[in-house]
Amino acid sequence: MGLTMGKNFWEGKRVLVTGATGLIGSWLTEALVNGGASVTAFVKKGDPIGTDSIKHLGSKVRVQNGDIRNVESIETVIKNQEIVFHFAAITQVIYSILNPRETIDVVVTGTLNILDAMRDSANDPFLVFASTDKVYGEPQYFPIDEKHPLSSKSPYDASKLAADRLVYSYFTTYGIKGSIVRWSNTIGGRDSNILRACPDFITSVLNGNAPVIRGNGEHIRDFMFVDDVVNASMMVAEKQNKSKSEVFNFGTGKPTKVLDLANMIIRLTGNESKLKPVVLNKPTPGEIYKQYLSAEKAGKVLGWKPQHSLEEGLNKCIGWYSENKWWMEVIERVSKYYSIKSG
Repeated sequence: MGLTMGKNFWEGKRVLVTGATGLIGSWLTEALVNGGASVTAFVKKGDPIGTDSIKHLGSKVRVQNGDIRNVESIETVIKNQEIVFHFAAITQVIYSILNPRETIDVVVTGTLNILDAMRDSANDPFLVFASTDKVYGEPQYFPIDEKHPLSSKSPYDASKLAADRLVYSYFTTYGIKGSIVRWSNTIGGRDSNILRACPDFITSVLNGNAPVIRGNGEHIRDFMFVDDVVNASMMVAEKQNKSKSEVFNFGTGKPTKVLDLANMIIRLTGNESKLKPVVLNKPTPGEIYKQYLSAEKAGKVLGWKPQHSLEEGLNKCIGWYSENKWWMEVIERVSKYYSIKSG
């Protein structure tokens, strides 16, 4: 994956990325470095991923260890930054159900710390805040646009909804510059969350095992390739005159059943005669049943549109996990840390 936007804009820009070792954050960090930005990756000390997802960037990125819940560490790292991508969060829904207080503390209090540090910064930085499509709750209509009522089911959803509205309140009350981005389910290499369909299904199939679906396979999602998410995030920062104080959905607008996704991965890996998805029909507490977004506003205001079909994205994902078998060690480490079991 390479640079997605104009190099001149990013050359020499001082940029902070929280959640820089996550699925989206790591690819964003790489794209920013390739664009010539001076990138600081804020990494939680003791995080199970460590810096494995960005270690290939070496000295091209400055790694700052800290905890987003710690005011002093956030104030220190935001000094002199021009653009802040705030992507750090607890993202596992099941973990959020078991640990609601920690989830709220990380997502909401952490975001408050970012906002207050930006408010006190002399550089007046621009914020790109990673919200989620989950802030819409069980949808009332499709595709979901930015005017859809907000709601939540799981503690994770509630934490992101609270942080989303907190960010917006700082736009309107204190004049903080920034934009809120809500994207659909993202697929890509370097995903350490085995509860997400793509890394789970792909790694299972590559290991010769059938993909296991915890629910009934009928849940519907909009799966978007990570390059398109990175492109969208950078575009929001580049076009601040259009994106300032705005909320944008980013998605393909094309719904896919989880069962169909599993079958597609089996087909793309050439395992149709060997493997079939295993459907467990277990309850899926906190999971939204059907969800896909309208990105019409992003298209009109920013000129953005996804560049990859689901099949293209899956092929790239399959290729990455095939070539990076060592990543399974990271997945196992993260799963153990969060007490996650697939299936």
